[in-house]
Amino acid sequence: MPVPDLSGVPPWAEFNDLKDKINDIVSKYNNLLVNLDSLNVVSLTADHIDAGTINANVVTIRSDLTAGAFVEINGNGMRINNGSYDTFTANTNGYVTMTGALIRSQTAYPYVVMDPSSTLFGAYSTANNYLTIQALGGTFQSPQVLIASPSANMFMYTSGLSALMGATGANLNLSSNLDVIIRGRNIELTPDNGNYDVKVPFDQFKDTFTNQTLYSMLLGKATSGSQTGSAGAANGGIAPGTVLQKADGGTVTWVGISAHTHTQN
Repeated sequence: MPVPDLSGVPPWAEFNDLKDKINDIVSKYNNLLVNLDSLNVVSLTADHIDAGTINANVVTIRSDLTAGAFVEINGNGMRINNGSYDTFTANTNGYVTMTGALIRSQTAYPYVVMDPSSTLFGAYSTANNYLTIQALGGTFQSPQVLIASPSANMFMYTSGLSALMGATGANLNLSSNLDVIIRGRNIELTPDNGNYDVKVPFDQFKDTFTNQTLYSMLLGKATSGSQTGSAGAANGGIAPGTVLQKADGGTVTWVGISAHTHTQN
């Protein structure tokens, strides 16, 4: 604060001395009100301050709240602290950090939301139609992507050594206008509880190497229970009419093998 340069009048002051001193005081008073600055003010208490610009690079504005919380604006930017950590910071480079913040695009549908206390990220068209990323399962399960509609849900996440994609209340369809490729060490198709079927159109199920359909390959196979074509008569290597000696002493005449068929196994 500057050193005051006002002095009183001497004991022998005359009228003109008093007049000059009053004029001097009025002049300094007017100059003080016009040029009031930080040199003149050390501490200020007021109900409110109306100001055009407050230069926070020179002045620190701080509001101390309960439990050690505070709001502060200074030459480095702005801080909001909850008493334990900064919940909001904005530095002079425009870099903003928010911790524990609920961010919502608007109050009515549709809206997007980021809420660390429940849904990490969400996009809602209505209350029952949305896409969310949720943190579930702790250490062993990844965040889950959930796509929900009023009647069905679809989800994707990893847990341990398994990556899972599924649906509840709806069929799960994989489609593309190009090829759909499923690749792995082993591919297992297991109907639920063994009570359902794996359905494949055999006329579209092709061998990779021969390009033959399973249907055409099965048509070339024998049908169990059906009869083969006739084998025709044969002599079995012995001319018909040959008389053969039997082990018990009698004889028989060989007539050959007649035409016959077999039942397919």
